This record gives sequence, C-alpha cells and structure tokens, in this order.
Amino acid sequence: MKFILVAAMLLCTSASWAQAGASAPSSRHTESVEDRIKTLHAELKITPAEEEKWSKVADAMRSNAQTVDALIEKRHEDAMKETAVENLRSWSDIAQAHADGSKALLTAFDALYTDMPDAQKKIADDAFRPAESHAK
Repeated sequence: MKFILVAAMLLCTSASWAQAGASAPSSRHTESVEDRIKTLHAELKITPAEEEKWSKVADAMRSNAQTVDALIEKRHEDAMKETAVENLRSWSDIAQAHADGSKALLTAFDALYTDMPDAQKKIADDAFRPAESHAK
C-alpha cells in the first residue's frame, strides 16, 4: 500500500507510460491520481493547518499527471507516422516532463514536510520507504 502511494507521487503516470503504445490515456487515470491524492492525504494525516501546503502537493501531482498524459496521448496519436528519431524524442519529452514534475512535487512536499511535527514526519518517512524495507 505504501509503495503504491510513493509510486503515485513520484511516478503519477508510470502505468500509462508502459501502455502508451497500446492505448491512449483516459479520464480513468485522472480519477486514479485523485484517488491517490485522497489516500495519501489520509495516510499522512494532513491537518487543517497544513491544507494550504498540501494543496500545492496535490496540484503538483495533478499537473504532472496532466502534462505527461498529454504527451503520452500525442505519442499514441503519432506512433504510426513517427520516424525513429521522433519516437525517441517523444520518449525524451515524456521523461523530461516527468523529471520536471518530480522536481515541482519535491519542492511542494519539502515545504509541507519541513513544517510537520516529528510524529507526522515519521509517518511520511515510512510511506516513502520502498516496500522491501517494510519486510526487514
């Protein structure tokens, strides 16, 4: 569960990437991001005082998903007519958008995390640890 939440924040669109050649992104992905935002909000126990900073985190997640989804959709539409170079460029554009989105998310989350009390930081730390570390 925690691994899924981490993946949601850092790779909001990774599932779509793998399917980019098979199908275009849909509104279901947007709903999925919204579900992840709600789940992470609850797990991190965001307080009313943290809502303003949390909204920036959620906005970064949404923006990343929308940007990457649009690029994936364009890639899907152009797939049969792209040259090899255009194909690689489209993957590069998606990767760059993901990297830019991850940086924006980091900035937003860092501001939230900095102001969290230690107990809440521990919850966040646990949520962001890889699933493998939970079994040890």
